[in-house]
Amino acid sequence: MLKFDKFELPEMDAQDVRNEYIHYESNSSEWRYQIAEDEEFYLGKQLTQAQKDYLLSVGQPAEANNKIRPAVETVLSNIAAAQPEWDVEPIGKMDNRLAAVYNQLMDMVWNDSNGNVQFRECCKDFIVKGISYMYIYPDYQADAGDGAIRIKRFNPESVFVDPNTSLSNFADAASIIYSDLHTKESLKVLFPEFADEIDDAQEDYDRNEISSGKYDRDAMFTRADVSYDDEARAKVRKFIRFSKVSVPKAKLTEGISGKVTYFDEEGYKEVSKDKRFQELLEQGNITEELVYETRVREQCVIGDKLYYDEIHPISDYPLVVACNEHNGTPYPVGDVRHAKSPQRMLNRTEALLIAHTNATTNFKLVVEDGAIDPKELQKWNIPNAVVRANPGALREGKIREFVPPAVSSSLYTEKQRYELDIEQVFGAYKYMQGYAGGSPGTVGEAQIVDEAASRKQNWKVMPIYEMLTLAGRLCTQWIPFVYNQQRVMRIVNDFGNREEVQVNEVFIDDRTGELVKMYDLVTTRADIRVVMGSTRAKSPMADLQKDLQLLNAGIYDKTQVIMNMKTDVDKQGLIQRHSEIAELMQQLRAAQEQVKELSGDLQTRERELFHSRMKAEVAEATKKVSDTVTNVKASARIENAKQREETRKVSEQNSQAAQQAVNSNQAPSPQEGQAEEGQPSPQQPSPPIGLG
Repeated sequence: MLKFDKFELPEMDAQDVRNEYIHYESNSSEWRYQIAEDEEFYLGKQLTQAQKDYLLSVGQPAEANNKIRPAVETVLSNIAAAQPEWDVEPIGKMDNRLAAVYNQLMDMVWNDSNGNVQFRECCKDFIVKGISYMYIYPDYQADAGDGAIRIKRFNPESVFVDPNTSLSNFADAASIIYSDLHTKESLKVLFPEFADEIDDAQEDYDRNEISSGKYDRDAMFTRADVSYDDEARAKVRKFIRFSKVSVPKAKLTEGISGKVTYFDEEGYKEVSKDKRFQELLEQGNITEELVYETRVREQCVIGDKLYYDEIHPISDYPLVVACNEHNGTPYPVGDVRHAKSPQRMLNRTEALLIAHTNATTNFKLVVEDGAIDPKELQKWNIPNAVVRANPGALREGKIREFVPPAVSSSLYTEKQRYELDIEQVFGAYKYMQGYAGGSPGTVGEAQIVDEAASRKQNWKVMPIYEMLTLAGRLCTQWIPFVYNQQRVMRIVNDFGNREEVQVNEVFIDDRTGELVKMYDLVTTRADIRVVMGSTRAKSPMADLQKDLQLLNAGIYDKTQVIMNMKTDVDKQGLIQRHSEIAELMQQLRAAQEQVKELSGDLQTRERELFHSRMKAEVAEATKKVSDTVTNVKASARIENAKQREETRKVSEQNSQAAQQAVNSNQAPSPQEGQAEEGQPSPQQPSPPIGLG
C-alpha cells in the first residue's frame, strides 16, 4: 500500500507576499520606466521639458512629428483584425461532434469576454511595451450563477514576475504577483463577505505606473498622469500571488489492458478498502505508484490580510504571456524602443527644416542705429505701406535686407532616411499606411516588399499565437470544473445557423442499460491550438477569387466555396438552393436530350416522307412510259404467241405430211387391181408435200 507524504503548502502570510512584491518591484523599476516612456513616445509625448525650452530659445518649434503611432496602428490593423480560429483535436473517446462543441464553446468564451477588444489591447502592449498578459479565470457569477470562463487583459505594469525566470512563457517562475490599487468600495463589491476587514485594511497610494515627465502639449493622459482624490476615496493595494505546487497522487496501472487511473489520497484510501483490489494487487494484476501532479496555488492579500489560499485544478499559470523580444529575462523589449532613436533624429531634423523655412519666408533687416524710427520699421512687411526713413539712410546703405541661404537638400534626404528607419522597425511602409505616393514602381516590386513585410510581421507575432494557444489549453483545463452541469448552449453550426445543444445530458443506453452523458464536458479532454494567421487582416474578395480559381480547376466544388465564405449569408439555404438548381438543370438536360431525340425521329420521318413523295412523283411521271412499255411487252407477247401458234400449226402439218408420205411409200395389196393409167408407178414415189 502506498504511503502518501504529508501534503503541506509552504507557509505564506500577507507580509511574506508583500515582501516578495517589493523584491520583484525593485528589480523591475527601471524596466517599467522604460516601457512607460515607450508608451508616451507612441502617444506623441516625445520631448522633455528641457528639449522644449531649448527649441523655443533658438526659435525652433517644440513639436514632434510622430511617425511611430501610424506604423504601430498599421501593424495592429494587420495582426489583430479578426477573431482567432480554434483547432480542436479529439482525445480519447471524444468524437468530432463534441470537438465541434468545444470549438463553439471557445468562441462563446471569447465573445462573452469581449475578446476582440481585450486582444487588441494585448497586441498593442506587445508592440509598444514588449509584453502582454492574458488572464484566464472562472467567473462563477456569470450565466445566472452557473459559472463561465472569462478572458481578461492585464496591464503589464501591474504584473510582477520572479526575476530568475528564463523561459519566454514564465513557466519556470517561482511565483507571479498581480498587484494594483483599488478603492475600498470596489473591493466590497467583489468581496462582500469581507466588508469589515476591507474598511480596516492598510491604505496605499503608490501607483504601479510611472510617468517620464515628458512635455505634453496635447494632454495625452496615461494612468500615471491621472490625479487621485485621496481624501474622497480611500485606496488599498490588492495582491494576487500565483505559484506552483506538487500534489501527490496514486497511479494505478492494469497489467493486462494497461489502463491508467489516478487517485488523490482520499480516493486511494477508498479504493484500498476493497478486498478485490487487494487481491489483484497481490497477484500483480495491478501496479501502483506514487506520482506528483503540478497544480497552481492562488493567494489573495488585501492590505495586510490574507483573504483566501486555494489550489486550482490547472497545471499552468492562469496568466499567459507573450514576449516581443525576449532576452532570457522577464523584461522584454518592444518595437517602439528601437524606433525611438530615429524618431528623435526625425524630430530634430523637422525642427531645423521648419525654422529655416520660417527664416526664408520672413524678411530680416540689418539697420544702423538712428537710420529709421522703430515704429516705421514695423510697417516693413505691410503691403502698400509708406515707410519713412532718415535722410540718406538708404543711399548710404544703413538699411539692408538680409536673405538667409537656401536650405541644404541633405536635410530632406536625412528626413526620409529616418522615416524609412522607423518603417523598417515595424515592417509598415508608407504605401501600406495608405500613402499612394510611397508605393513601389511596379507590381512585382510591391509584391516583394509586401512579402518581406508579411514575413517579418508573421515572425514577430508568433508569441501572440503561442499566448492564444496557451489560453485555449487553460480553458480546456477549466472546462470540466466550470461547465459540469446540464446547460443549454447556443452554438453556430458549420452552415452559420444557430442551434441549441444540451451538454452533460444524462440518458440510458438502450443496448447496455448504462447511464451515459451526451456531450460530456466533464470526463472528456481535447487538444486545442489557435490557427496561425487567423487573426490577421483578410480580403474576403481575394479569398473568394482564390476559391473560385480552385473551383474552376476542379479542386473545390460549389459547396466548399460557399462554406469558405466569410459573410453573413444563409449558407445552408444557399447550398440547398444550389442543389435544387442543379437538380432542375439535370432535369432540363434530360428533357433537352429527349427533345433532341424526338427532333431526330421527326427529321427521319420527314426525310422518309420526302422520299415517298419523290417516289410518287417519279412514279406519276413515268406512268405513261410504263404503260407504253407494258403495251409493247403485251404486243410482243401476243405476237410471240401467234408466231408460236403458227409454228406449231406448220409443225403439225409437216408431221402429217411426213406421215402421209411414209404411208404412201408402202406396197399395194394383191386384191387391188392395176392402177389406173396416168398414175405413177409404185417404184417412183412422189416428192414430199411442201418441198419443191
